[in-house]
Amino acid sequence: MALMESEKTTSPPPDLGGYQEETQPGHAFGRENLRRWQDATALNAYLFDDDFAHTVRFHLGPRYDAVHDDLTDYGAVVPTTLEEAVNHGDFRLNLPRVERYDGIGKRDDHVVHDHSYPVSGDLIYGTGLVSRLARTGGLSEGFAFYHLGCHAGDTGHHCPVICNYETTRLLRTLDSFPDRDDIIAKLLEPSFSDGWTSSQFLTEVQGGSDVGANDTRAWQTDDGSWRIRGEKWFCSNANSDIQIITARFADDRPGTRGLAMFLVPALLPDGSRNHFTLRRLKEKFGTRSLASAEIDYHDAHATPLGSLDDGFQNLMKLVIHHSRLAMPIGMGGMLGRAYQLARSYADSRHAFGKPIIEYPLVQDNLAGVKADLLANTASSFAVVAIQDSIDAGRDNRPEMDTFCRHMANVNKAVWCSRILSRIQDSAEALAGNGMIEQTSSMPRLIRDAMTMEKWEGSQNTMRMQVLRDIERRDHDHIFLSVMAELAEGIDASTPEREALESAIDHCRRLLADIRSVEPAIQTLHAKALLPQMADTFAYWALVREGLDQASNGGDRKLRAAELFRRLHLDASEVVYDDDHLALIARVVSFA
Repeated sequence: MALMESEKTTSPPPDLGGYQEETQPGHAFGRENLRRWQDATALNAYLFDDDFAHTVRFHLGPRYDAVHDDLTDYGAVVPTTLEEAVNHGDFRLNLPRVERYDGIGKRDDHVVHDHSYPVSGDLIYGTGLVSRLARTGGLSEGFAFYHLGCHAGDTGHHCPVICNYETTRLLRTLDSFPDRDDIIAKLLEPSFSDGWTSSQFLTEVQGGSDVGANDTRAWQTDDGSWRIRGEKWFCSNANSDIQIITARFADDRPGTRGLAMFLVPALLPDGSRNHFTLRRLKEKFGTRSLASAEIDYHDAHATPLGSLDDGFQNLMKLVIHHSRLAMPIGMGGMLGRAYQLARSYADSRHAFGKPIIEYPLVQDNLAGVKADLLANTASSFAVVAIQDSIDAGRDNRPEMDTFCRHMANVNKAVWCSRILSRIQDSAEALAGNGMIEQTSSMPRLIRDAMTMEKWEGSQNTMRMQVLRDIERRDHDHIFLSVMAELAEGIDASTPEREALESAIDHCRRLLADIRSVEPAIQTLHAKALLPQMADTFAYWALVREGLDQASNGGDRKLRAAELFRRLHLDASEVVYDDDHLALIARVVSFA
């Protein structure tokens, strides 16, 4: 039966002849917008906006001009050549594997990486990153390159980079260590292909955060040499040239008092392999290009790193502390890339006739990401600047050394968790496209951040560390004293000073509550205490940078600080009004 006029379907489009993938104008429009977005994601990561460059300039001062061109050059490589190599190496068919034997059947457990691995490694090490970090007073400069490189992720190399510089600094404190200068030279080589890498293995299957339960043994033989027997459970960069490990040297010293640090070389002086084997590689959710193994030590040759009695304390001071300094900066770099992907997408993606960046819900989401990104960057680099001042002898006050260590622990706990959440918020701006591996690096950033957030201590581990330091070393009083001193650097007549003092008072009340309750309840109070401490310091750091930026005509960091205060420090709910709309629009603007 013939259809009535109102029931007739749309006429088919004209035959274009042959097979066509983009069959309709709307498809071509959408794909062209995605192409524009991908072009924008390849823009120089350092020059994407000037906020990070301002942070570098703020902390380096007169040294800024000497590194600005290098950062600009590296910023062009990071989202293109480097990220391409990293993405290739992270593909499931290109992940590292263990080969048990060499070509003639001799056991020599070694890790085989995809051909993209040395490509990305040479780009990262080629910046001189390790030498910059290892130089006394050079952390601010080195971490600028580290943060920028971490836009591409690549924990497969950025983890060993941190181990290299920490090992270098550690060895420099040991004048009598065998072949010390040769080892350092190989660790500082600005080439992955030609240099050495270091690794650090603490965790055992029964230990985890309870390092004092470690049971891998070290003993001295009749000829004076040392041997290691036991196993390590998480061994990242398993194919390193040298390993820094903990082992128990005294049965009569329980807990961490019986642990010391040892250097275990992969090869012995005669070129033969040291006596350890790789049980298996971990098949991890994220950081997959980083070869993490379970390692068994079969009386492996080792050398103590300094005094046995001081081994664990040196480990915490020269290794773990610096790793905790690095983690919020590295994860902040990944968030910087996630924000670049999301912000560029919001400009190019159209919905209901206009770019989605024009919708308040999108702006509000991205403004929160941007505010936290700027606050984390300001806070992380402020702590690093304190460490530089201590290392270079510009600030010899014991309380500043204590404050630096305290904030490294607090920031590691709070910021790594929050950054993970903010990377997921960035992915929200891309909707379904944010989950597609072939479309962008966003899925890998989420996986890597989720894995990296657990390194060097879970949130509960860090909470307990902070509580122990408050109980045993008065970190609460030192925190309040130093924050009061820092607040004096903000003009007393400004609303930012008033907000900062209010935040410090809130910390004081929380700390008083901690002191007034039993230990079991203290652990629960720590869940609120650490974020308040982290956010108070971050607000100060971002306001300080914002005031400097404002002196040169910019106001985005001050506006971001205001949004950060409303989101994290103001106990009242955020008020959604015209003022809020103007604030979030300014935070996500490029002007």
